[in-house]
Amino acid sequence: MTIKVDYDDINAELMALHAGVLASECHGFMCGYFCASNTITAEVWQDFLLVGIDESVDLSDCFEILSQLANQVHEELLADEFSFSPLLPDDNSAISERSSALAEWSAGFISGLGIGGLGDKPKLIDECDMFIKDLVSISRMETAPEEGEDIEGALFEIVEYIRVGVIMLHQEWHHPADGNERPEVLH
Repeated sequence: MTIKVDYDDINAELMALHAGVLASECHGFMCGYFCASNTITAEVWQDFLLVGIDESVDLSDCFEILSQLANQVHEELLADEFSFSPLLPDDNSAISERSSALAEWSAGFISGLGIGGLGDKPKLIDECDMFIKDLVSISRMETAPEEGEDIEGALFEIVEYIRVGVIMLHQEWHHPADGNERPEVLH
């Protein structure tokens, strides 16, 4: 299994490059793209996540960490055990930071689905269709300004819903259990 990429490490790299996206949105994009297309290539995330970065800047460290993230997405979504989780700030971060990152993750996921070919897919079962609609709503949610057990609990439930929904959506389209070949991550 690939070593999990650290949220703060990705953010530091992206902020240093003035990429315009943060770790959660990148992870969401990769997950959405993978769910729709069952693959993720370096060209895809380079073209959509790193657009507008000065070409004279050395992007090798960023490419390396985002390649690791793409491998992580691939492995987690195809794992037999339920290891997938959206990449968000840790539980010690302020609730406002975590809820904002969750909205960014959801926006990235929706973008990844669209770019990955959502419009070319067959009609989804109602649960998957509702999940996508819910992610659109989550992407528009306002940052939770206050701390508290109720808010923590609600955020936890949303993250769990996303974990299950992403796996359900990927399985609905790709059914890796029916003997289809497992896709590769191309770098």
